[in-house]
Amino acid sequence: MAPKTSSSSGKKKAATPSGQTVKAPKFKLPSEFITRPYPGVVKDENIATALIHPSVLKELEISSGSICVICKQGMNGVAAIAKNGDEKNQPANVIMLSKQLRSVSNIILGDRLELMKIDKQPPYTVSVTVGTRQHIEITEADTRKKVAKLLQNCGLIMPGMVFENFKVSEEEAIDIVITETIDDSVPDVRSITLEDQHLIESTQFVCPPSIFRKDSSRLLFSNSANASSKYNLPMAVSYNSVGALSKEIEVLRNAVELPLNQSQLFADFGITPPRGILLHGPPGTGKTMLLRCVASSSDAHVLTIDGPSIVSKYLGDTENTLRDIFREAQKYQPSIIFIDEIDSIAPNRTNDDSGEAESRVVATLLTLMDGMNGSGKVVVVAATNRPNSVDPALRRPGRFDQEVEIGIPDVEGRLDILSKQFSKMSPKRHNLSDEDIKVIAAKTHGYVGADLTALCRESVMKTIQRGLKTASDMSSDSLKITVNDVEDAMLEIRPSAMREIFLEMPKVYWSDIGGQEELKRKMKEMIQLPLEAADTFDRLGVSAPKGVLLYGPPGCSKTLTAKALATESGINFLAVKGPEIFNKYVGESERAIREIFRKARSASPSIIFFDEIDALSPDRDGGSSSSAASHVLTSLLNEIDGVEDLKGVVIVAATNRPDEIDPALLRPGRLDRHIYVAPPTYDARLQILKNNTKNFQVEKANIDLEELARRTDGCSGAEVVLLCQEAGLAAIMENIDTDFVTPEHFEKALQGIARGITPEMLEYYQEFASRSGASI
Repeated sequence: MAPKTSSSSGKKKAATPSGQTVKAPKFKLPSEFITRPYPGVVKDENIATALIHPSVLKELEISSGSICVICKQGMNGVAAIAKNGDEKNQPANVIMLSKQLRSVSNIILGDRLELMKIDKQPPYTVSVTVGTRQHIEITEADTRKKVAKLLQNCGLIMPGMVFENFKVSEEEAIDIVITETIDDSVPDVRSITLEDQHLIESTQFVCPPSIFRKDSSRLLFSNSANASSKYNLPMAVSYNSVGALSKEIEVLRNAVELPLNQSQLFADFGITPPRGILLHGPPGTGKTMLLRCVASSSDAHVLTIDGPSIVSKYLGDTENTLRDIFREAQKYQPSIIFIDEIDSIAPNRTNDDSGEAESRVVATLLTLMDGMNGSGKVVVVAATNRPNSVDPALRRPGRFDQEVEIGIPDVEGRLDILSKQFSKMSPKRHNLSDEDIKVIAAKTHGYVGADLTALCRESVMKTIQRGLKTASDMSSDSLKITVNDVEDAMLEIRPSAMREIFLEMPKVYWSDIGGQEELKRKMKEMIQLPLEAADTFDRLGVSAPKGVLLYGPPGCSKTLTAKALATESGINFLAVKGPEIFNKYVGESERAIREIFRKARSASPSIIFFDEIDALSPDRDGGSSSSAASHVLTSLLNEIDGVEDLKGVVIVAATNRPDEIDPALLRPGRLDRHIYVAPPTYDARLQILKNNTKNFQVEKANIDLEELARRTDGCSGAEVVLLCQEAGLAAIMENIDTDFVTPEHFEKALQGIARGITPEMLEYYQEFASRSGASI
């Protein structure tokens, strides 16, 4: 009987009197709002107005004509005059703002917003300072009156407001910027202490709004182009603020702005405009920054997908989010969809790591991009630092039509980036000349844009620390960044590509190596000449030497030369110890070689130093080579002189067994130069003795270093150093508090030194030298 009762009751409920109206469903307030432009030509009276759906205003108890707060999610916002929008045509989750109001908080079309009631009415403006983007101070009385009338009509003003194309005359237009406002209620942000923190904690705004009254508000004019730095407003990233990427910017602007603004041109030619652009390159080169530039410089609706942010734990939810984003882009054309770190949501489906969920997301993305052909003005721009990890189906024409590589900047690029970074600082805060910045740019090999920004930041930190030590006034202009501060910062900020393999090399200089003048000269020629005379090399069609092999008896400063090269050259240095390359897993050793050369290329100009290279490249015909060593050698040969050209990388190898190295590695084009590092001569031994006995008080103890240099004939450099160490050790053992070494200690040390270099060994090296070419 229960079901019967249920159905009958249902019939009774359905049978309502004909005159009774059905109760309307309760309005559901959107959790976030979408930014859209104010419709039509914005009148002066509507500049500070926000059009909001009437139901939203009613739900939030905000009356039309009152002031509200509009902000990006989780941030302070801007004040706006709420006004009822078109109830039928305006979606409930859309807020329409004028360009002038959006410029204050750097809100771009498509940003997600929050809407709140205001705590209290903004105060009246006491004075307002107006500047221009053109750095021109307005002096004409008529123009000043026009500005006053504009602000009076606007009513609600705040620092950072930009009024573009303000007509000064029929021919001339300028961009007006409100740089500063003062009212009675706002404390000076610069003078606030920790005790006064409560004064600014309750603020809802990025900058203080105020109501302008023509009669009582004083109008001042300046040539400033931006709002005062005390407000710390979010700045829009423009193409002018990006250094070293002019070519890439041109390609990107053509690929994005033409399809959005001139889509009719493509239709006239009967072709579809490019739909997708993929930016790829090493981390920190400016890919995401370029995306932001495109977003802030175009008046398009911008939708951003930050890689894993759309991934959901529920089945099908990620694909549904993607569909919603593309649907919104088609609804609010012209629009741009940004996908940052696309390799995280669209990995290669052929990889073993790729699962079913990733495959579905990739398939959805492919379908959506194919479905854009008839959707008009929609462009997809993606960025990744792992382009080969992206599914190949996305990288074909019709999806990502163009691929733009954002590479590591060269010297001119680094100079451009550094100049723009230092130009942001007040000229009173640094005394770096253009020549100083050029020198810094020449030293920062392999640095990407993010590294150079970090270098400038660290330089400021060094300057502040120096100021704290000297207890100088931090606010005074006497505290300035110097070249020494930048050079100190360079020791801590390393190139991104080198960070995981950076070695803290001991500071060894050419002067620390006794003798070997010819060797030092050859090494300087190999490393410094290609950098200093690059134009001459190109003009003559001469390629720089690829590599050098240092061979000679043990202990004759081969490794020490590499250390000095790392210190003196100032370019990136990678040290590879022969046997550490080998791995028990198949293919891992070859991958290690490829990774070393990949990092060296990305951080070029750079030096790769292979110590004991005979362990890596044994002669394949000698019978001593295993299959693993043979594979490593093959990888090494291909990397040094294979199909892919090795530019900006010099190979330095050291060995004391040159005849065991495979001949293929010793040919010209790989290890071009073979330099015999001979045992030290008399003069070299004397210099080594002087270098190592600097603290022995030689004059006081009457030690005859020249006699010691003669008696150590035939010793290697390492043995001469050991002699000094043993003599010092003997002196300490005799007297713990001693401060000098006597000749007796050297005599005792001489008795324990055994010469490791034999005549047969020297004959072996001479024979190899006569076989392989020039010897020094």
